[in-house]
Amino acid sequence: MKNVFRFSNLRLFSALLALILALPVSRNGLAGFYSWLSPFIMLNSVLVLKSFVWLNIVSVPVIIIAVFRKRWFCHNLCPVGYYCDLVSGQGTRSPLSHRRLPDISRLLAVISLAAAAAGLPIFIISDPLAIFNGFFSVFSGDLKLAAIVSLAGFPLLLLISFFFPGIWCTKLCPLGGLQLVISDLNHQVKRIFTNRAVEPKSNDSGRRYFIMTGAGIVAGSVIPRILKPPACNVIRPPASVEASLFNSLCCRCGSCSKACPTGIITPQTDFTSPFSWMTPEISFKSGYCLETCSRCSQVCPSGAITLFDVRAKNRLFMGTAEADLENCLVVNNRECVRCVESCKYDAIKFVSGHSVLNVIPVVLNQKCVGCGACEVVCPKSCIVIKPVARS
Repeated sequence: MKNVFRFSNLRLFSALLALILALPVSRNGLAGFYSWLSPFIMLNSVLVLKSFVWLNIVSVPVIIIAVFRKRWFCHNLCPVGYYCDLVSGQGTRSPLSHRRLPDISRLLAVISLAAAAAGLPIFIISDPLAIFNGFFSVFSGDLKLAAIVSLAGFPLLLLISFFFPGIWCTKLCPLGGLQLVISDLNHQVKRIFTNRAVEPKSNDSGRRYFIMTGAGIVAGSVIPRILKPPACNVIRPPASVEASLFNSLCCRCGSCSKACPTGIITPQTDFTSPFSWMTPEISFKSGYCLETCSRCSQVCPSGAITLFDVRAKNRLFMGTAEADLENCLVVNNRECVRCVESCKYDAIKFVSGHSVLNVIPVVLNQKCVGCGACEVVCPKSCIVIKPVARS
């Protein structure tokens, strides 16, 4: 069994597989699969939502292995660790050695999880697998320069590793820190059941964890009250959680945009909304939200987009269509039925206008989910989807 665990090519194979799955070469349910392997994302999600995202089950073995083999995932399966070590081997050590820097990986992990229990997963966006998958979103379409720069977290980690070899994996990574915390807890449990004497170092570690947890709970409780994000006037993917929770729960991994078959999910780059920076929003320039698709919910590892069945899409309201009738062909006595024919939810109908000779299109708000089909096909761009009001 040990030979299997130490298989020399396992790490290389894992890194190449993660690279293939991260690239937006095929829009399917495996987009960004490696993000699901992160117990750090999983635990943050569970503590915030108080529920379990179904594919998070694949991260449970990582936790179990960490109990018996400290940071085995980091040394054998983590693609970020592999590429950072690869770059570290090519770099030159900085005269400012990071060996003297404190290991804050445990600190980041514990504070984030404690804050998540209070409702705010502070460091979920620093998960290495989310950073890795998020970077490859730059190849998924026509992104703005601001988006490309913001998604460059993975190259930044490589650059840091070049000048400070090993610093990310050994000092900063919250996923690695979580595995160390799990290993520490395992040692504590063993000590209790074997009645070993308490070591002074163990007491210090316990006090540190107590302080970290307290700091996280305070941060998760206080920060949302102090920094209340403004209302985000964008269209979110269907079944997204409420705005304030969405901004903090979304790990910016880009999986939803890579999985979307019509390419309508793009990262938000509005400088006036820093809290929602790089979170996914809907743009109907390239298509509309297919009535037969639920891929964005299938690939979201944090639960920011709740898993849903396509049969429920007529109840998942993203926005509402609004029509400017001034340039509408039908209102101007010209033939056009595109909006009515494109609507799969029967949310647009023609009613009598000012005279018996003409009709006008009317949007039924109780049926319109804001899929964008009518906006895409309107020849005069008379229809625009407005986001629904979110708390």
